Amino acid sequence: MQHRIIHPTQALQPYIYRYVFVRADGSTDTMTPPAGDPRFVNGKHVQPLLPNYGSLIFMRNVVVDLGGTRCEGLTLLGANQRMIGLTTLGGWFEGMLLDFEPGGMHALLGIDLQQLAGRVLTAVAYGDAGLQELDRLFKSTPEPEQIARLIDAFLLGHLPHNEDYNYQRLRKVVSACDAAHGNISAAQMAAVACLSERQFLRVFRQYVGVPPKQFVRLRRFHRALQAMQQAAHSTHPAAGIDLLGIALAHGYYDLSHMAAEFQQMGCVSPSHFRMLGIPLTSDFSVFFA
Repeated sequence: MQHRIIHPTQALQPYIYRYVFVRADGSTDTMTPPAGDPRFVNGKHVQPLLPNYGSLIFMRNVVVDLGGTRCEGLTLLGANQRMIGLTTLGGWFEGMLLDFEPGGMHALLGIDLQQLAGRVLTAVAYGDAGLQELDRLFKSTPEPEQIARLIDAFLLGHLPHNEDYNYQRLRKVVSACDAAHGNISAAQMAAVACLSERQFLRVFRQYVGVPPKQFVRLRRFHRALQAMQQAAHSTHPAAGIDLLGIALAHGYYDLSHMAAEFQQMGCVSPSHFRMLGIPLTSDFSVFFA
């Protein structure tokens, strides 16, 4: 399976981190899955999507089961707190994942993440004519770079005409959360945003889709995953990875605390996840390469 990262145009980078293009090399119906490989269920290829705060997934030449919803074409995922299985039901798989910055999906497209939280909707079910047209362009455009530029052009037309102050506040809150390694309260986050706690909770749920306390846990989980991936690339295999050091550096009390959250959000232990060698995207969806 090919796995390619393409960065958006500079004007979109405050809202979108990158695009991730994935292409299967053959029909998932004819693949022979390795015995015991968790990437396959009943002969079908599975790409688990880890907890995140909203994504757009374009798909071509495939029908998938995504969290119990049958999808083909552009699909919107709201914020979720547990792993979602994307299982191919037929056809060759080609897809493009939009990796939004926290709050970027709402700031660009006006999608209320609180209403979309925990849901999976096709572009048709969502009812946005612009997204449906973009889906048609994706399906008729063969090359990843061309697709990325088409998405760029579409999203540039959705840039806010005036500065989105709530989004700027949110960016400051995310930076404060990272600096505190997740040890920050909703009241402290509201103070950073210069909003009352009640106003902050309303805006935060609308832009991010989960309450602040859950976001802090997700963010800590995500950053620990990134650290594990970076360590896997930079550490000699024989040396192993210092999981305890990663746990303590990212705000966990100890390794058991991190392991419990991995089991709850990612359905596997940190050591098991590390052994899978999965490449991560910035919104922490997982694609097996």
